[in-house]
Amino acid sequence: MTDKITPYQVFTGKGGVGKTSLSCATAVKLADEGRKVLLVSTDPASNLEDVLESKVYDKISPVNGIENLFAINIYPQVSAEEYRGRVTGPLKEILSETEIKKINEGLSVPAQQK
Repeated sequence: MTDKITPYQVFTGKGGVGKTSLSCATAVKLADEGRKVLLVSTDPASNLEDVLESKVYDKISPVNGIENLFAINIYPQVSAEEYRGRVTGPLKEILSETEIKKINEGLSVPAQQK
């Protein structure tokens, strides 16, 4: 690794190209160097638990056996639904159900509507 590490590293690509393997290896290496690392997965079929041999939750949790390494699984659809609830919740007392539905539709992105 170089001495100059960006604060964020993103691993993307098609399925089967090694995103999980590379991101986990990088995270472990940086943690072993004494850096605090948060490994984030947004894959609904995440296999971080298999690779890290540690439970990974929907809240930031330490990875067993690896000091300085933390991990979280973020489920995009669940997070989006929670966000819509936080936005529209206070409005339910003053707006109609139709208006709330329109707001929720506006807060949805096309990929989530599948």
